[in-house]
Amino acid sequence: MKKYSFLVTISIVGFMLFWSFSVSAQKATLSGTIFDEKNQQMIGVSVSLKGTTTGSISDINGKYTIANLDAGKYTIVAYMIGYTKIEKEIELTAGQKKEQDFTFKEDVLQLNQVVVVGYGVREKRDITGSIETIKAKELVQNSGSSSVEQVMQGRASGVQVTSANGVAGAAVKINIRGTSSISAGSEPLYVIDGIPISSGDFSSGALGAKTNALSDLNPNDIESLEILKDASSAAIYGSRGANGVVIITTKKGKEGKTKFEASISSGIVKETNRLKLISATEQLELRDNARAELGLTPESKATKIYGNWTRGQADSLAALGGTDWIDQVLQPGNQKQASISASGGNEKTIFYIGGTYLKEKGFLVGNNYEKVSGRVNIENKATEKLKLGANIGISFTNNQRVPIGDAGGLGDAQRMFPYIPVYNSDGTFFYPTKQGYPSNPVWELNTKTYTVKTFRTISNIFADYTISKNLKYRSEFGLDVMNQNEDQFEFRNVQDPTSNSSAWNRKVNSVGWTTNNFFSYEKTINKIHEFVATLGNSIEKSSTNGVGLNGWNFPSDFFTTPNAADASNKTGYYYETGYAFVSNFFRLNYKLKNKYIIAFSIRDDGSSRFGKDNRYGWFPAASAGWIASDEKFLSDSKWLSYLKLRASYGYTGNANIGDFAYLGVYYPGTGYAGSTGIAPGTLPNPDLSWEKSQQLDLTMDWGVLKNKISGTLTYYFKRTSDMLLNVSIPTSSGFSSILKNVGKMNNHGYEFTITTKNLSGKLKWTTDFNIAFNRNKVIDIAGLPADAFESGEPGEGRVLIDYPVGQAYVVKYAGVQQNDGAINLYDLQGNVTGTKVVKAGQDLYYDKFGNLMTSDNANFYENRVPCGSPIPKFLGGITNTFTFKNFEFNFLFCFVYGNTIYDDPAKQQIGAWDKIAQRPEILNSWTTENTNTDIPALNLYKPTNSDRFLYDASYIRLRSVSLSYKFSEKVCKKLNLTTFKIFVSGTNLLTFTKYPGWDPEVLRNVDPNSQQGNISFAGPSLQTPQAKTVTGGISFTF
Repeated sequence: MKKYSFLVTISIVGFMLFWSFSVSAQKATLSGTIFDEKNQQMIGVSVSLKGTTTGSISDINGKYTIANLDAGKYTIVAYMIGYTKIEKEIELTAGQKKEQDFTFKEDVLQLNQVVVVGYGVREKRDITGSIETIKAKELVQNSGSSSVEQVMQGRASGVQVTSANGVAGAAVKINIRGTSSISAGSEPLYVIDGIPISSGDFSSGALGAKTNALSDLNPNDIESLEILKDASSAAIYGSRGANGVVIITTKKGKEGKTKFEASISSGIVKETNRLKLISATEQLELRDNARAELGLTPESKATKIYGNWTRGQADSLAALGGTDWIDQVLQPGNQKQASISASGGNEKTIFYIGGTYLKEKGFLVGNNYEKVSGRVNIENKATEKLKLGANIGISFTNNQRVPIGDAGGLGDAQRMFPYIPVYNSDGTFFYPTKQGYPSNPVWELNTKTYTVKTFRTISNIFADYTISKNLKYRSEFGLDVMNQNEDQFEFRNVQDPTSNSSAWNRKVNSVGWTTNNFFSYEKTINKIHEFVATLGNSIEKSSTNGVGLNGWNFPSDFFTTPNAADASNKTGYYYETGYAFVSNFFRLNYKLKNKYIIAFSIRDDGSSRFGKDNRYGWFPAASAGWIASDEKFLSDSKWLSYLKLRASYGYTGNANIGDFAYLGVYYPGTGYAGSTGIAPGTLPNPDLSWEKSQQLDLTMDWGVLKNKISGTLTYYFKRTSDMLLNVSIPTSSGFSSILKNVGKMNNHGYEFTITTKNLSGKLKWTTDFNIAFNRNKVIDIAGLPADAFESGEPGEGRVLIDYPVGQAYVVKYAGVQQNDGAINLYDLQGNVTGTKVVKAGQDLYYDKFGNLMTSDNANFYENRVPCGSPIPKFLGGITNTFTFKNFEFNFLFCFVYGNTIYDDPAKQQIGAWDKIAQRPEILNSWTTENTNTDIPALNLYKPTNSDRFLYDASYIRLRSVSLSYKFSEKVCKKLNLTTFKIFVSGTNLLTFTKYPGWDPEVLRNVDPNSQQGNISFAGPSLQTPQAKTVTGGISFTF
């Protein structure tokens, strides 16, 4: 019996092995080699069976293999970015080993390039909306920037990117086709691997230092970046698409041998420009002349002119050259970066693992920035129908900030007199004992510490299931988790017995999660009709909480944490906030004969940020495209290679208004007889709803001379309505205003791009040019006066009907009176009105805007008129790329034209001679011997606000430049490498501008995603310039 069982078992095993071998022998294999037009093998080409996930990637020798195929007919698709996609019909028989080679032709227009859209992908040829794509090479290619947003500058038409300053990790403001709101956020929505993330600044902004929340992202990990600009593209994101959408797709592995990539770079960092101020000797001479002109008593050697600092001491220091305060707070900076990644996989699993370390020493003394980031992206083909994956990104940043702007540091260095010393004779820091004077900036940088440490993970998991050949289902769950810790400490001033040391700690935790579930259906009928439909649901929830503790009057500066303070010298707080969205969406794309394209989408959004009666809204959009060059009457054209006309119209919303704006707010306080309680602070408005935008786009895509010259021309019009404004109400209500949806604003303009393939021989030369013209106009503000939207400082942005948001509203300057050097101003009728030189003993007072008033100009603010423009007439960029043998040279110029900056510090630095350091222009002020000038006579106080301080902020900037050399394959083999490249790059190396201040690219030291940021972005205050970098490095693969 045992023998019988053994024979049966052997027979069964043998049969199974034979059957398995037989079946395997019946499977077919497809293989081949990929070539380019020059008959060179191509690596990294995707070859797959159309409509399936079965495929292969060509190796270093251009070889590909797809095994275990059943007999039958297949459509083979070979694809690589930058080349024309190839589709070929083949038939395989059982056991056949078929050879099929492919030869690619370069696709200048890249019409087969895959473009990521909301909840899916489309080929560029089929896109009917306005979407800009920036690929990985453009993002990282020697850009010299560690910020995702900054590498967009100049590369995408209609996208204005402005950095607050050159401090590492500084805030960045992005406007897509202009500002679309007054009170709500104007930043675009960011989506990473399908998951919307928070781009808000969670830091407190202490010491004037707003931070960039997206600095956590690593440009080296990004595969592509799509910018959705029109309503038809962004409407799939509904109430969050009014300001545009930026979709970021991270890298993933490819089937084949594991590839390692590494790069190391190091460079220098410094300021783009230095503000010129007069010397100590000139400042003292100016002081003497001013006092003589104004009838003031001459100063003796013993006169105290700055705290306890005497005139005699000032003269002595001036004789030695004085103090260059700006030089004291600036330093040569440097930057070091290293990154490594591994990617690869097999037919079942592909992966990408990457890590980057960045360390930057800024050009401001004390500013240091450190970032460590890592990413793991993995996809597994669990079954023929099920694919599972995860994208996990983690980062840690340590940002040591320093005081900037009005908070001190470089701000005070711009104000401090050059005849004041850094140190006392005993080696301690000099510090003024009189209020109203600038602090010693070197003392500030050495006694104030501000550190922001941030841990963040942006991750998602997903499952793709193929229900049938045409129907697929995708489910994804994403997390955006951020933990931030801020520490600030200020030493006491040893020269001021009344001063105290203080410490402050703040912790913020934010957790946001998103789940997306959607079906995708694709169907082609008779090779004529193509349908692509998407139907899905999205749920998003975010919660943020923070806790802070302040402490002061420590027993010793040895204690640097607030809990070391006595209980009576501590205060604390806690806050919590959150929001939720629930959405349903549908999109349908239809293509007829591969040249007539129609798309429609609609999204139903619900948001917790609004009252229950206005919580939901519909956001539809439609678009159409016609590839006219495929028509018979144009297909034989000798010069026209490509022509596509497209149009779109749709609705989007802006829900970025704060989490509980529709609810009334109560504040604790002390009332009658010292009793405590709570009282209403703002009125509730359950009728609040999102700001709504409707947008029309008309575009022509074209290519001529075999697409050697190609481009786009777009016209757009966007109307924003139901803007949130604080509307005045009767004071009998106990309140002065209530938040309502009442305002309207228009943005319209043109965008033009052109790409030229100038040379294509041994020397290759391509040029990419883009330019955008945007006009912004406020249509309705519910009758509110201009000063209802004060931006915090006189003479800066206001909101005026028929003008751009943030319009400068000042009196016009008419020069000086020749007889006494007093200021002349224009009234509303264009008549010149004079003022008086303010002399000793004259009665003075200030108006509500902080302007100096005398009997001659008491009504001057009633003569204010709109002046200049806060937004450019046009902006853009031009990129040139030269390739010769193994060398590549690339440079990008950005340009901005037609906008103005109200330079409020100039008002003091060209006039307030006894309060602040002065610029060289003051030396040309009016005197009895110098009457032919437009600089008024020296005065006791800062001049009146006028367009005298409104400067042309147009500029042309060499944003980036790079030179690289790729070593030959022979050299690489000797080094056991696949590729090896050396490069040198620079950013912001040249700037051409008439602006006399630090830098024409500025932001106010406020949250750029706020009302103040929307209005006062063109009014810098003691700004910090941009950073200039020069970097060299190597990169290699193996």
